[in-house]
Amino acid sequence: MQLITPTDPGYDQARRVRNARADRRPAAIARCADPADVRTALEHARRHGLPVAVRGGGANVAGWGTCDGGMVIDLGGMKGVEVDPENRLAVAEPGVTWGEFDAATQRHGLALPGPRNPDVGIAGHTLNGGIGDLSRQYGLTSDNAVFFDLVTADGRQLRASANEHPELFWGLRGGGGNFGVVVRFGFRLYPVAGVTAGPLVHPAAHAPAVLRTARDWLAEAPDEASLIMLLWTAPPLPFVPELLHFERSMVLIPTWFGDPDRTDEVLGPLRHGDPAPVADGIRPMAYTAYQRLLPSPPDVTRQQVYNRGELLPELSDATIDDLLARWATSGPNFSVVLGALGGAIGGAPAGPTAFTHRDAAWFAEICAQWYGDPDSPAHLRPARDGWRALQPVTRGPYVNLLPDPEPEWVRAAYGPEAYERLVRLKTAWDPDNVFRFNANIRPRPEEATHA
Repeated sequence: MQLITPTDPGYDQARRVRNARADRRPAAIARCADPADVRTALEHARRHGLPVAVRGGGANVAGWGTCDGGMVIDLGGMKGVEVDPENRLAVAEPGVTWGEFDAATQRHGLALPGPRNPDVGIAGHTLNGGIGDLSRQYGLTSDNAVFFDLVTADGRQLRASANEHPELFWGLRGGGGNFGVVVRFGFRLYPVAGVTAGPLVHPAAHAPAVLRTARDWLAEAPDEASLIMLLWTAPPLPFVPELLHFERSMVLIPTWFGDPDRTDEVLGPLRHGDPAPVADGIRPMAYTAYQRLLPSPPDVTRQQVYNRGELLPELSDATIDDLLARWATSGPNFSVVLGALGGAIGGAPAGPTAFTHRDAAWFAEICAQWYGDPDSPAHLRPARDGWRALQPVTRGPYVNLLPDPEPEWVRAAYGPEAYERLVRLKTAWDPDNVFRFNANIRPRPEEATHA
């Protein structure tokens, strides 16, 4: 284990996470190489009375992977991935990013539902539920976890699965990093040879009609199809026509994992509707190439980010109109992402998990990204007003996109029944709330019993 403190060279780089707004100064950063290092770091934190934050891939923009004055258990160096192609299983360590994981599984023509960003770590994404374009076919990332090896708050190492500590297994599939440090994940995989996908670009004037067309299309689309829609001020990316560079515009990115010969039949309403896109980049591609269609900014640790996701049962005309009005009147750093849910997500293919809002049909991410003042009202206010306006119609927030971990929003993310079950689980496994830099489930220590 390498222990980095504020006086060490490289400390300033080591403490940074994906969001510059999460500008924390931990007392120590423990770069762990194996479970024994994790136990040692936890013991060191207990001995010195340090709060503990756990960092996997370091991409969570809420800044949960760091803290002020505490111990950061940095798992970023734990990058092992083992694939069993015959049984379609993978075992991965918590520092692995989705780009690394997908590269390993795609060598065998296999994949796991995961996010549309190769720089995101597998750990936080999985523990908080995990939505991706394959989810309409195969469920959430957490639905496809078959075991978790973890180190608990008191230093024990154990496995949670359907047969071992099944209640803990339930909670780890959606309940976040509240119950321990996961040091290995076991996953079920699926055959994925490639995908037909790409951007469909529209000017802002098309957005009201195109959003409605896409909404209606999804209601009838096969589960092998998925979609994200982005309202933004377009950067000068290769697939954006020059006349829309730095202009408000809309991008649809549909995916089709089914028979390539059916591509035009399935995606035709989006490609050839009225109004038609001004650019069509749909083509067959490798799954790993699809995951890199939208590049990250060159230095994400210097960018200020505020984003929040809500799970919507429907995308009504009123909701569309409100989102469009906010996008049209906010600054160029304000964007909206709408993503397709439904399909296997609603069927809970792995049985009950801590991810509750299975009936959501869409997620809506309200995002502000900028450089400069981290508390800029011009950027923060439109984003916060945007998600607040969705409260009358949302099922609850999506934990992977929750920068406001106040108790009321954490309860809303799970609903009353699942939240109370998670509280009992937290009280049993972490009564002192050692793991609290997350969407925190607060224990009731007076009810604690030994897990």
